[in-house]
Amino acid sequence: MRFKLILHRSGIGKFIPINYQYELSSAIYRIIDQSNSDFASFLHEVGYRTRGKPFRLFTFSRLFFKGFKVHVESGRIEHYGHQVEFEVSFLVDRIAEEFIKGLFLGQEIFLGDQISGTTYQVQRIEAKAKPMFKQVMQYRCLSPILVKRKRISGGEDYLSPDVKGYSELILENLLSKSIALSMSFQNEGNSLAEDRPQIGMSVSGKIYKNGVIIKQLTPQQTKLIGYSFEFELNAPAELQEIGYYAGFGNLGSQGFGCVEVKS
Repeated sequence: MRFKLILHRSGIGKFIPINYQYELSSAIYRIIDQSNSDFASFLHEVGYRTRGKPFRLFTFSRLFFKGFKVHVESGRIEHYGHQVEFEVSFLVDRIAEEFIKGLFLGQEIFLGDQISGTTYQVQRIEAKAKPMFKQVMQYRCLSPILVKRKRISGGEDYLSPDVKGYSELILENLLSKSIALSMSFQNEGNSLAEDRPQIGMSVSGKIYKNGVIIKQLTPQQTKLIGYSFEFELNAPAELQEIGYYAGFGNLGSQGFGCVEVKS
């Protein structure tokens, strides 16, 4: 399921951090947790698991402000307008649609840090129509895609889509999420490696590098790097759907990998 949330700035403040993704992710978790539902426990504490690794299968787009100015030097967004929108999607059955809409409507979301921030209220929420998923799809990033690869010497590299092996890592991530959902591409008795599908990924247009700092101004501050671009993906429809609803690449629940279908 995917929703568009329309928020109204209810706080007096007009400045929020450029790096708001962690705070927005935390707000989404908080709203879901307040329901004290089985869905909240599942999403926050357990999630889907494969090889012992949890997957919180949701993602969200960047914020789209009406009336704003970016102050790069101070790391702030000045939102002098009142409306902002973003999309959030969950890889869950549509039977939960009205439940989730009820959770978010009227909720307040604070975006800020020790320097500045303001409060928004969810005024409206709209369910997005499900795309027709097929073997070949064209996408546009609504938030940067983060793909990481471990170094032999330790640490991780954040990869650009023009790096060799990028599409294979996208495939591996989608397959892990697929396994976690019990959507296996293997036949009984065969290994996943024998039956793993092939994918083709081609980037069109300019590639934009996006650095995102999470837990800003804390000892746990971390800089992550993703890339925004348009691309065509040739892959089974099941994997297309997983990527669309749960995010392509890593850290979808932190606001990475959200895409829209190009018309």
